[in-house]
Amino acid sequence: MGVVFAVLLCSSSASGQTRIPPRGGGGGGQLNNPPALLSLNAVQVSGQRYRIFGYVGDETPASCGVVITGAANGVALCNQQGYFDAIFNVTTPGDIFAVAGDGQSQSGMSTLTLTNAAPSVGGFIAVAGSGNTWTFSGTVGDEARSGLTVTLSGPAGVEGASASVLPGGTWSVTLTLAPGTSGNVTATVTDWYGLTGAAYTAF
Repeated sequence: MGVVFAVLLCSSSASGQTRIPPRGGGGGGQLNNPPALLSLNAVQVSGQRYRIFGYVGDETPASCGVVITGAANGVALCNQQGYFDAIFNVTTPGDIFAVAGDGQSQSGMSTLTLTNAAPSVGGFIAVAGSGNTWTFSGTVGDEARSGLTVTLSGPAGVEGASASVLPGGTWSVTLTLAPGTSGNVTATVTDWYGLTGAAYTAF
């Protein structure tokens, strides 16, 4: 969209209710209908974080913000077209609750569940190179795989070796082993929330 979005911490009133920070606008005496939260979406990103985005309908979209509570907490501000897009820290995935406001009135509450599935390791192979080297490689499947770490376990020289997962999901590590080394190798990946996946190969 070519628009920079901002995230602000929610403010709380004395009654304990979360309020949208006023941003001006709001009708100036003209008819002001409550904003409508028309879409709410989330995508997991690297780290214990989720990108939460969507669209708000209102007469003055740029005056709107969306309060997020639950598994994520904060405010995503809307642009002039009513789109909001922000990154939130999420220590434990679960339900989030969203309410749009324009400084004068609020929408109804929308709910979305942030999920996290265990990662997987695929295409795990070992390829011999020159000078007693072996290259171990494969792919990782996950909602946010870039930056995850794959750890190998197996014979001496392999045990404890690791590789970072690239944005495309691939990883590889080349090791120089003692002549004649062979055996079974396990590749284990752990995602941002502690779930694991593994694959096995022999060389």
